[in-house]
This record gives sequence, C-alpha cells and structure tokens, in this order.
Amino acid sequence: MRGDLKVDLEERDYARAPLAETELTSLFGDSDPCEFLNPKSPAYKAMGLKDQKLSARDAIRLMVREPNLIKRPLTIKGRTIIAGFDRDRMREVLAK
Repeated sequence: MRGDLKVDLEERDYARAPLAETELTSLFGDSDPCEFLNPKSPAYKAMGLKDQKLSARDAIRLMVREPNLIKRPLTIKGRTIIAGFDRDRMREVLAK
C-alpha cells in the first residue's frame, strides 16, 4: 500500500514470534476464527482441512501449531481485523 495514509504500523512476523492461543482468542473476539484460516496455504491443504468443520477452539489451536494457516497479513485497528491483502478495505479502515 502506498504511504499516502501516513499511518504507523506495528509489524509482527508470526513465524518468528508466534501468536499464543490466548492472543488469538482475544484478537478474534466474537468472530469465527475459521474465517481467518488461509485455504490457499500448503499447510491447510496438507492437513486436509477443506471439508472439515472446525470448532473455534480447534481452529485457534491449529493456528498456534501452524502459523502459516493464518491469512496474511492481519491488519488490526481497534476491534476491526482485515485478513489478507484487501487494499480498499485497508484504506477505508486505516484512514479513519
């Protein structure tokens, strides 16, 4: 994204600094964590998750065990989370 929004972002490489189960639970709040799984991830495919119905707890535990299952990037502002790269949505949320 171009720098025209002039926002400071805190970056976290969750391969090097994984998110804990408590962090993910807090982060997703009332949202369904399954919405933040990346179906294009090789790990997702290797685990055969396509046709599985996961509970929120199971989805979070899988993300803790395999961070590559999480859609990237996660952009968070307040209680709003954008999963994946959606330039228009990022502009909308970060410009507020």
